[in-house]
Amino acid sequence: MARDDKFSRSRTGCLQCRKKHNKCDERQPICSYCALRDFDCKYASGVKWVRPKEPIPTRHKPRSKNPRRAIEYNLLGQPSAIFAQTCFESAEDKSAWEYYISLVTSNVPAVDGPDNPYRQLSIPALSSPILLETIVCISTEHMLNFGLTSIDIAAKRQQRMLRTLGQNLLSIDAPAACDAGTLVVSNKQEREAVLTAVVLQGIVVAQTADGVLEPHVKCASWLMQAIGYFDKIPQNPIARMTVQRFGMVDVMLAISRQRRPYAPQSFILNQPDHNRWDTTEPSFHKMTGCPQPLMCFLVRIAHLACDVNEGLETNTDESTILNEAFQLDSELRSWGSGYTGIPPARDERTPLDILTECFYWTAHLLLARRVFRDQTYSPRVQHLMHVCFGLMDHLSTGCGPDSSLPQPFYIAAREAVSSEDRAWVRQKHESMTAYYREQQRNSAMELIEQIWETTDKLREFGSGSGWPSGLELSIVDSYVQALDRGACFFIF
Repeated sequence: MARDDKFSRSRTGCLQCRKKHNKCDERQPICSYCALRDFDCKYASGVKWVRPKEPIPTRHKPRSKNPRRAIEYNLLGQPSAIFAQTCFESAEDKSAWEYYISLVTSNVPAVDGPDNPYRQLSIPALSSPILLETIVCISTEHMLNFGLTSIDIAAKRQQRMLRTLGQNLLSIDAPAACDAGTLVVSNKQEREAVLTAVVLQGIVVAQTADGVLEPHVKCASWLMQAIGYFDKIPQNPIARMTVQRFGMVDVMLAISRQRRPYAPQSFILNQPDHNRWDTTEPSFHKMTGCPQPLMCFLVRIAHLACDVNEGLETNTDESTILNEAFQLDSELRSWGSGYTGIPPARDERTPLDILTECFYWTAHLLLARRVFRDQTYSPRVQHLMHVCFGLMDHLSTGCGPDSSLPQPFYIAAREAVSSEDRAWVRQKHESMTAYYREQQRNSAMELIEQIWETTDKLREFGSGSGWPSGLELSIVDSYVQALDRGACFFIF
């Protein structure tokens, strides 16, 4: 195989260049040769930016102006003066970055830990303006909800972040990306940084009262396709976290809007045989609270519900769809055969396990309501709702995994009928919102109240009008579907 003329033998470069007998330009953290060929760039001398197990003893101040070298002397969230000068526009931005590390990152994944990739992201963000500004914006919105900053500062930082994000997206050669299936940017790190920044917009949106996530998920879907992450598992932990978050947000947003997910059904994360997502770090299960095979069931339910809707609109024979639905139901029950739906005794099970079972029974609830078309007042739907409520009641507010509870909670809450159930939903909502302060939770609860009011009125009106009992309920379902598709809020 012929070598590029611009490269020749190298004795001091990275391992890839030395192996190929190419001259290495020794760029950090990845040389031009490896970046061009998407190789894993490593240096035998230890020059590659890694996190050492112990601080490096030295009597001298670091002379390097490279932020990545400077951070090695302050790995515990305490950057040096030179570090702050080179990375942050102001001391306030630096404080927001530290706030993100110490407080925000613990609430984003279902389970926090030393390998939390959201916290690890803070380090490469110091050499990536788009990631740093995204982190600062997330932190500022969080601080605003706790009364720790002003609306003006939050708006200024959000505008700055969106401007930088827009500039990064404009730098992508869209026609070339569509033709070649790859993004035309300088290296792999920049590609992943743009995708991560777009995916993390969901955290920003969740904090605000009027944020809209749909355009960001559409953009993330295009970036996923362009980078090739629909077809392969990224090796970098932060890139894996980004792909995982996109997959979960995509399917839950699709369920919330009663449409199909943007990711293709062939998306590698949607394949249940890839259980490595839950057994390798970062664990999909620990990041989202939902095991990856269970997420695959949710994807199938979202598509099947759309098949049912389209079949009803076109008067298509439902037998094929129903056969697939019964098969899915059987597979789902087989997967969750260990779940009984009985609320556990205190301290008998971990919060993560309880949250997982909440997702499991929510999948059954969605299957019953949107595929089998059971009505809210049916015994099966009411039973599934009470199972969910019983489990959720055992997730104390602030336990950690309950930060990933909103989607199962608000899906089950819309099926509440009795005044007692609705009072419990309101109390649980107030408890979670007071702790997490995410503004979009209030929008979700407003929709729940609207659904309850409409269900009650139409049921009362229909009972005295002589309508068939199912007709008024189908009208409610059509009305709710229109509300869902026109909604702007989303929380995960």
